[in-house]
Amino acid sequence: PGCASIILATIILIVTLVAGPILNGYALSILWEWFIVPTFGAPQLSIPAAIGIALVVAYLTKQEQPSDPARKDWTMWQTIACAVMTIILKPAGALFMGWIVQKWM
Repeated sequence: PGCASIILATIILIVTLVAGPILNGYALSILWEWFIVPTFGAPQLSIPAAIGIALVVAYLTKQEQPSDPARKDWTMWQTIACAVMTIILKPAGALFMGWIVQKWM
């Protein structure tokens, strides 16, 4: 890959690494409001507090994923696309499932 390609990939990764915790914190704050506040009478969770809690939980529970042999031949862009989609889809999926479940409450 050329220099411009590497710079672009680095920028995408940095933006993703910043956006990931923000999206996770946002999802946690919404899920907290839907389920924890009404169930336990807990106070609402601000987005910055939720980001911090999500970071602590991720730090304490991070598990290494076994490498997938099929991914060894991936290009740099395939790897980046997979990481970006994972970081976006995890909180989006949790919010979607939470939205469905909270409709039953």
